[in-house]
Amino acid sequence: MNLTDIKNKLEFHRITDKLHFYSSSDLNFDKINQLEFFTDINLILIELEKTNEVINFTKSEGLFELSKLKDIYRDLDLIKIEGNYLEPLKYISILNLLVTSREVKTVIKSSIEKSDEFKYLINLSKLLFSDKIIEHNIDSTIDSDGNVKDSASNTLRKIRKDILATEERIRKTLSKILKDFSEKDLSRDDIITQRDGRLVIPVKVENKRKVQGIIHNSSTSGATVFIEPNESIELNNEITDLKMQERREIQRILIELSKQIASISNDLKNNLINLAELDFIQAKARYAMDINAVIPVFSDNIRLKDAYHPILIQTHKKSEVVPLNLNITSENNTLIITGPNAGGKTVTLKTLGLLSLMTQCGLLIPVHPETEIKIFHKIFVNIGDEQSLENDLSTFSSHLISLKQIIDNSNENSLILIDEICSGTDPNLGSALSSALILKFTEQKSFSIVTTHIGELKKLALNYKGILNGSLEFDMENLSPTFRFVEGVPGQSFTFEIARKFNYPSSILNKAREFVDTEDNNLEDLIKDLMSDKQKYEKQKNEYDRENIRLKGLVNIYDSKIKELEKQKKEILKNAKEEAKLIVSKANSLIEKTVKDLKENKNSDIKEIRKDFKTQVQDLIKNDSQFETEEDEYEEIIELNPGEIVKIKNTETTGEVIEVKDETVILNVNGITIKSKKSDLEKAVKIKSRKEYTGSSVEIKTESFSNRLDLRGKYSEEINDILEEYIRDAKLNKLKEVTIVHGKGTGKLRDEVKKIVSKNKDVLSFRLGNWNEGDMGVTVLEL
Repeated sequence: MNLTDIKNKLEFHRITDKLHFYSSSDLNFDKINQLEFFTDINLILIELEKTNEVINFTKSEGLFELSKLKDIYRDLDLIKIEGNYLEPLKYISILNLLVTSREVKTVIKSSIEKSDEFKYLINLSKLLFSDKIIEHNIDSTIDSDGNVKDSASNTLRKIRKDILATEERIRKTLSKILKDFSEKDLSRDDIITQRDGRLVIPVKVENKRKVQGIIHNSSTSGATVFIEPNESIELNNEITDLKMQERREIQRILIELSKQIASISNDLKNNLINLAELDFIQAKARYAMDINAVIPVFSDNIRLKDAYHPILIQTHKKSEVVPLNLNITSENNTLIITGPNAGGKTVTLKTLGLLSLMTQCGLLIPVHPETEIKIFHKIFVNIGDEQSLENDLSTFSSHLISLKQIIDNSNENSLILIDEICSGTDPNLGSALSSALILKFTEQKSFSIVTTHIGELKKLALNYKGILNGSLEFDMENLSPTFRFVEGVPGQSFTFEIARKFNYPSSILNKAREFVDTEDNNLEDLIKDLMSDKQKYEKQKNEYDRENIRLKGLVNIYDSKIKELEKQKKEILKNAKEEAKLIVSKANSLIEKTVKDLKENKNSDIKEIRKDFKTQVQDLIKNDSQFETEEDEYEEIIELNPGEIVKIKNTETTGEVIEVKDETVILNVNGITIKSKKSDLEKAVKIKSRKEYTGSSVEIKTESFSNRLDLRGKYSEEINDILEEYIRDAKLNKLKEVTIVHGKGTGKLRDEVKKIVSKNKDVLSFRLGNWNEGDMGVTVLEL
């Protein structure tokens, strides 16, 4: 079985189609279609780490702009031939290669020049050649439409100036002749046209003898002939000569330009090779980011953890796809999956097959980072109907031929995936042959997964080492698959249960049961009870886990509130002590002053001094203590009723009133019941819920809203709607300042952000980030 057949059976083209979509050029078209299958773990790691490196760079700096690269390998060879030159547009492709090489080199150098994390990109930048002089020479010679510019040489400029002047003279001459012909009704139209590169006038065919000149052509109808009058022949000859001079000068210019490019042809080819590889790796990186793929752990076992079928998550929401958790080890290297149709057995095979194939083709896979993958030398896949009318083979015959190839070519370094083994023949004989094949694969230490409806195969795992049973869970109540893999438990067929679901008569089903072997019935019933108990246990466990998480959350809230209250208590005591010290200090000063006044003024009126002393004490307390003010605030009487939302004064803690008893209020604070004095509470300002904004069609998003929008990895034409929506949502969430992360890169993404926000009426001002905010990699908006 060749690699192409394996890819076809696993629908690997659906993955390569995505790589084509994410590729910026056609340089890697064949490379993507024929992805190399690596068996050396070191080569695999090199490919995966390159991809991971580009992912990290993209998240930080954005994508490399590689869309202008063209396949010009042959042109770079042709240009080295002495005296040869290319079509002018080909030079634009060469210019684009030079510019792209320089820009990629500059971006890498300015962003990650000394980072150990980006070894591939740093090495790539060292390999890229740039030559600004030749860039300038091409740019000053050829315009974007592929025309040679007047500025290419002084001679060309003079020739074209002479052509224009001569054409103007001939037009004036012909206009004068045409006017005369029109007055004599000799011409067909009052226009000057061109035939065979020469300026002519249209003349009615019946008047052609009346006009002295050369007939160049006639109209389709034959009613008009195009004549070059004798008066303009010399001028037309002059134009023809000038245009020949122009062509010779253009040829000379292009040959000279080709000589310059030929001198760096090999360097340009190396640039093209290196940038093509970068485009290939960037396509793999973009696909990996699309499916949240990672580099797995390599080991001698297969341990899939939260593994997703890579094609299903392209066509469905990830939340709709059930991840696969599966273990195959060197000790238990064979897995037999049983269960009803449409339960997910084949998808399980294809998931493992695709993930193994992707990994060994250098692609990251959508799994948990702790997933373990084994490297195989060969992968064998037997899935689907292989009937061949051309070779007069039945499905079962084709199946046997495929199994024979696996027997002859597999070993301990093989992955074997067989769907519905030996299903196209007598069940008893098919069971016997299947058992022998499975034992063969198990004994030779191949890693194999087999799906089957043959009930006898469920017993193999009980009698032989190295073989495990497995199944896809089935909802016992609804008789529908859940697609969750269950290790160690064989699956039921649910034949009679599903038939009953479709209203089969009980008499038929009861009669059918009589034909089932008693031992098989007992095994089915045992599996049914086991799965039923398992589902009940998992349901209870899930409920327990949810309740446990909720309780942990409440405990965390309670602990944080206790810490907050302790902190507030310490601050109040600290402030109170400082306040008391200040009052005591000022009181002592007042006493000393009063005693001094008594000593110095012995004849003073004691009553007056006492009265004055009392007044100053009251002023002292009033001016210097916050206690009285705070006490007045706390003594404010408020009416509270159950269900009202209140706030504990001087905190951010709010709660719902459960009960009011005189001056004591019982509150529910985030699920915790606490008591508080009425004087310690104040009514909280109620925030309108989304439902209360009935007069507006604007949806208020109540979830946490980030003040940063990351646009790295996006193309400039993709970000307009994303950025506009983010600004609108930021305003609705009452954010005053937000940060747009676009990376430094080539600056195209930054310029596009500037262009969009400068037109947005909700943006008050914007600026590039400071050194501690992200520098030129971010734009900060004031809303």
